[in-house]
Amino acid sequence: MKTLEDFTASTLLQVKSIKLQPQNPFLWATGWSSPIYCDFRKLLSYPRVRNIIKVEIARTILEKYPKVEMIAAVATNAIAMGMLVAEELGLPFVYVNPKPKDHGFENMIEGDLKPRQNVVIIEDQVSVGINSLKVVDVIRKNGCNVLGLVTIFNYNLPNTATKFKKAEVELVALSNFEAVICEALETNYITDDDVELLRQWQKNPAKWQK
Repeated sequence: MKTLEDFTASTLLQVKSIKLQPQNPFLWATGWSSPIYCDFRKLLSYPRVRNIIKVEIARTILEKYPKVEMIAAVATNAIAMGMLVAEELGLPFVYVNPKPKDHGFENMIEGDLKPRQNVVIIEDQVSVGINSLKVVDVIRKNGCNVLGLVTIFNYNLPNTATKFKKAEVELVALSNFEAVICEALETNYITDDDVELLRQWQKNPAKWQK
């Protein structure tokens, strides 16, 4: 019987929200060369799949954080899924910009976040965790309690777990790098040689070259 991590990985690979190209790497915005690329905005085009992800995130939140009062999303990629989850749970919703806007109210937090609320943050993917932890900091500075951060996918990169532990925030992922590799290998999407390249990248993504 497949675990949630395996089932989610299989689903994401089927709709090509996760692509693996060890022999023809992608270029990340960070400048890194990478054999894996995730685009979870594609999920919105598949009603069945987006509903699965929405329900699983909502279920995870109810099980782990029953005292949640607010759903917050990391802008911009997690806004749509965060809104779907908030609707599923019947909870209010805000999203957090990466930096203050340069016009109007100059907000970082969009929506009505009140001090002392219990907040769960929704992210689409976590790599090094910088943007996610910035949102945690912004919400805490607004006087709120961050119960945890739930993401669709975790790359499980070195030091990321340590950063979240140091920030004292729980990171929960529906799926992860290892589950995607296992599912891709099982379906012959990748070969054993590809697996080796993928794991070499994961150990040191900033320095990896094919």
